[in-house]
Amino acid sequence: MSEQSEYKAYSYRWVVLLMYVGVACVIQLMWATFFSVTTIAGEYYGFFDHVEAERAIGALSLIFMVGMLIISIPSLAAFERYGYKKSVGFGAVLTGIAALARGFLGDDYVAVVICTVLFAIAQPFILNAVGLVAGRWFPANERATANGIGVLASFVGIMLGLIITPVLLESGMEFKQMLMVYGVIAAVIALLFVIFTKEAPPTPASAEDAVPRFSFLEGMKSLLKKKDFVIGAFVFFCTLGVFNTFFTLIEPILNYFSNNQIDPTAVGLVGVITLGAGIIGSIFIPILSDKDKRQRRKPYMVGANLIGFLGFGSVMMMNGFGGFAIATCLYGLFAIGCGPVILTYCAEIGYPTSEGTSEGLLMFAGNVGGVLFLGIAGLFGGNHSLSMGFMFCVFVLCFVLLCILREKK
Repeated sequence: MSEQSEYKAYSYRWVVLLMYVGVACVIQLMWATFFSVTTIAGEYYGFFDHVEAERAIGALSLIFMVGMLIISIPSLAAFERYGYKKSVGFGAVLTGIAALARGFLGDDYVAVVICTVLFAIAQPFILNAVGLVAGRWFPANERATANGIGVLASFVGIMLGLIITPVLLESGMEFKQMLMVYGVIAAVIALLFVIFTKEAPPTPASAEDAVPRFSFLEGMKSLLKKKDFVIGAFVFFCTLGVFNTFFTLIEPILNYFSNNQIDPTAVGLVGVITLGAGIIGSIFIPILSDKDKRQRRKPYMVGANLIGFLGFGSVMMMNGFGGFAIATCLYGLFAIGCGPVILTYCAEIGYPTSEGTSEGLLMFAGNVGGVLFLGIAGLFGGNHSLSMGFMFCVFVLCFVLLCILREKK
């Protein structure tokens, strides 16, 4: 049998990726539902002091991140034991059920918390699987691109939450009605995933996929022995941790630096601009890396993150919509857009460990960062000059670490 017949990239890979994009987008929409209306949502649920409102709604975001901490390792083991479709399908169906329940019971804060716990259980089974789609269905020269599209889905979901929630509320829709709309969307996407997703292609997409991979425990041990993987995981821990913290607190942060002169719709637009830039970056930076004649990753990680970190730091020097939009656009385009390349670099460094294990560990690390950094930001008592300054210092450390990484062999 010829090599051409042994290894084939099937066109159905794009259908499988599209189904994954749908469920990843939905779970992030559930997470980002209240981001741009933190204060209004807090008052709706009976928290009239702005600090109490920030903590109550921020707690919903924190539940998602804690869920990633607790469930991530079991989800990685589930990928190995039950396969991609069953594991991610479980997360998709649970998300649909919880979203519909949140719609029916959306005027009760305790019920919303319980539904959020269910989302937090489902989330790792979805977000930790992006590497499995790229690794099983796509050839090596398309994997950073496939990872980019998978990560892009998360940005789209957050972006939709940032902008659609205030638009629906300002159009006269009740909170409970808005949550029911999201519930119906989640249920439909879950059904489509179950119908159209396939486990794996009939034959491997490339020679790497024909090589036996480490078991889950062997892979974990192998990864932790590789210095460059550990450094890459720490960088991802920091960058995703800052991302989660910034978007959880985006309304209070922008209000702090604008002296409360920015409304929820403008906050949502800044978030959309940031994530829109992140989407563009997540497409083009991985493509540039994939098309590099020497298939390098490091130059793109170092250069993009330098510009992105400077954009993030510039937020502290702005006080209006235009300045916020420019600064966060740079942050999104380069720092967020580079995330898929970091994921791909670590997966390639970790080979022959399964992409589900290596990239899942990175997502786990990033959510540990989110919980930790959100907790640290809470210690500053609403002084967002200190919280933003702390996160910028974290970015400087990440840049130094990226510079000392070795290019993959």
